[in-house]
Amino acid sequence: MTTERPRVSFLVPTLNAAALLPQALASIRRQAYPQDRVEIIVADGGSDDDTRALARSLFEARVVENPNRLAEFGVKEAMLASRADLVVIFAADNELVGDKWLDRIANRFEGDERLAAVYGRLVSGDEDPALNKYVELIQSDPLNWFLNRNLDDYLATGTEGSDGGVVFEVDPGRPVIWGANGLVLRADWARPHWSRNGYVADVDAFHAMVRAGHARVVYYPQAFCYHHQVATLGDMRRKWIRNSRGHLFAQAGDRNLDWVAVRGFRLRMGLWLVYSLVPIISLGDALRRAFATGSRHWLYHPAASFLQTVTYVEALVRDPAGRRLLRSLFGRRHR
Repeated sequence: MTTERPRVSFLVPTLNAAALLPQALASIRRQAYPQDRVEIIVADGGSDDDTRALARSLFEARVVENPNRLAEFGVKEAMLASRADLVVIFAADNELVGDKWLDRIANRFEGDERLAAVYGRLVSGDEDPALNKYVELIQSDPLNWFLNRNLDDYLATGTEGSDGGVVFEVDPGRPVIWGANGLVLRADWARPHWSRNGYVADVDAFHAMVRAGHARVVYYPQAFCYHHQVATLGDMRRKWIRNSRGHLFAQAGDRNLDWVAVRGFRLRMGLWLVYSLVPIISLGDALRRAFATGSRHWLYHPAASFLQTVTYVEALVRDPAGRRLLRSLFGRRHR
């Protein structure tokens, strides 16, 4: 008897994403995986371009409403609409690498009933701007890159499989900063954390899964998912302003940020302020890494690091909600 493959839902929040969406959804539909087991759920925040029509007509996506517009609310709407075995948090500026991506991921979940999540290295496309290639080097933004050294330790001590993925258990006291951009979750364990009222950030929900005992993950250090995003430092600054106001300060009351307040992160946050605000330090580090890797894109690092800290400090100091958040995070007892 043939066993059916896991059902998979791609959760795609959108808002006027018609220019990017076809590339993202085409990478899903070209997978060498039974397409009757693949569902695309586009949670749209009120687009006035062709986003909805393209999703429905070209890629047979199901479109649901996201009245709150923010991407995290879109993921939540799509998550609650899905009845799949596995869910993939995706974005309009993502693209799967290769056509065996889904098959490889499904094999992992089928072969390990304790597996909770799969993630991997984000990469830049050949045509992407140089700044996007710097983002590929750090895998996120400068601050998260500086904080997220726990992943290096996990990869060094984890068990590598025949497909190149490394399996390990995440310790709640040593978190990793993961979310969106191809994050795959076992739906039955993920959905309860998105079912609560209010705002749910993907990274917060992932760590809620870890705290609930679903801590076994696989990470692919090789190319996993394209992330076509920023072109200029101005793009970065606008993104950080938007994130601080819309996703952090305004939603702080709904978020469980215990994973941020662990001792290791708080210690590294203090070091980050020195590292980023004294450019000679970050410049020296960038030059060392550029020489070691042969990538000139590390030269963006001092400017990006300084700009991010200045942007966040400015936002925290000016916004009363930001000041309350600081007191909340750093007033907690050490773990």
